[in-house]
Amino acid sequence: MIKFFRKIRQRLLADSKFSKYMLYAFGEIILVVIGILIALQINNWNESRKNAHKENQYLESFKNDLLANIKELERVIEKTELTSMNADTVIRLRNNDIQDMPFGKLISHIMRGSGFTVYASLDGTVQDIMGSGMLDIIQNDSIRLAIGSWHGNLKIIREWEKIEKKSTDNYVEFLTEHIDLYKEDPSLILTEERKEFLFNNRIFLNHLADRKYLPLFLNEEYTNELQRLQGLVKLLEKEL
Repeated sequence: MIKFFRKIRQRLLADSKFSKYMLYAFGEIILVVIGILIALQINNWNESRKNAHKENQYLESFKNDLLANIKELERVIEKTELTSMNADTVIRLRNNDIQDMPFGKLISHIMRGSGFTVYASLDGTVQDIMGSGMLDIIQNDSIRLAIGSWHGNLKIIREWEKIEKKSTDNYVEFLTEHIDLYKEDPSLILTEERKEFLFNNRIFLNHLADRKYLPLFLNEEYTNELQRLQGLVKLLEKEL
């Protein structure tokens, strides 16, 4: 084919048909340009197809991460609620809002008030997308924003968890100092005298109040995050 066009060009030049040669040359340039444009279009189509496939993989993986995080949030919400409830039981007993209970049960509530956990979020897909620099292939604006601001959205939760951890440490430190936790018999761990000491100790009661309220504050953030992730799952299901 190249030889064919070359022969035509040579014949036109030999016959001194310059105008026809220019017309032919122009046509040849047009054909080359069209060929390049077609090649670019095919290349763009291939890239778009690859990106669409990769986006679908990312969205599916992100959805699986979100479902795992939803279960994790449900776990920590239940855990922090139990911590708050146990601390509240001790406070109500101290305030005579509920009847007295055996020492074994009371010490159990006191110890369970030291419960602490953190939201271990799964962010493998987010890390993969951000690390690869392919955030732009996510077409949905809301999903793209959620991925790009993933760690920023967890900032308040992490701050509350730090406060909660410090409160737990202070509470456990106080108990370790004033109660013989190493003893197996509840009647030896907590005596009537030791119970009265705790129930009239301002520091213990302040710690106990923290163990009631801080988990509730943290749970508000956990609940907000849970609702956000549930909304993202619904959004992803529409995209997939």
